Amino acid sequence: MGGGASGKGGVADASLNVVPFIDLLVCLICFLLVSAAWTQLSRINVDQALPKASKTPPKDQDKKKDPKINIAVTNTAFLVNLWNMEEKPELGQPKRIAAKKDFKLCRGSGGLDDCSGEVETFTGYDRAGLKEYLITLLKTAGQGGKTKVMVAAADKVKYIALIGTLDTVLHACDPDDPKVCLQSPSVGDLNLLRAEGFVSFD
Repeated sequence: MGGGASGKGGVADASLNVVPFIDLLVCLICFLLVSAAWTQLSRINVDQALPKASKTPPKDQDKKKDPKINIAVTNTAFLVNLWNMEEKPELGQPKRIAAKKDFKLCRGSGGLDDCSGEVETFTGYDRAGLKEYLITLLKTAGQGGKTKVMVAAADKVKYIALIGTLDTVLHACDPDDPKVCLQSPSVGDLNLLRAEGFVSFD
């Protein structure tokens, strides 16, 4: 079809060049595919533990519950216990794994001495000590990879500490059988741990 008339009596070209638009769509599709792949690779599978709102007690309330590992991340330490382990009730008392020396990180270019940005201080949690104790509890529970784990952090604990704790849980494996590891920890609130042996969080 012809276009509208030009100022000099000719016919104006009304066709639309869609090549740049197609190029843009191709670039966007490639970007989305690559970003989706990296998102899947860096994901940590966790569940959210929420308090039950049911007013009626469950029918299987008297049923023996399986042992569960609880981890509380405070501002100065890890608190860990193994709940519902009747053979070893002493493990129901939280063990304190104190943090080590704090470390600093430069948020910008340069090192700590010539940092051009902000120097941020982080609590140096003893993740190696936590992993060692988790392996002990993993063996004691005797459930293999089916052992449930719940991680709860205090309000002022930084996000990097929570992610580091979840990563430590996922790397806690039985040395005698490397295929037996803790899997899919749930993230909850400190109030959920008060009924499971945690009296204080200091």
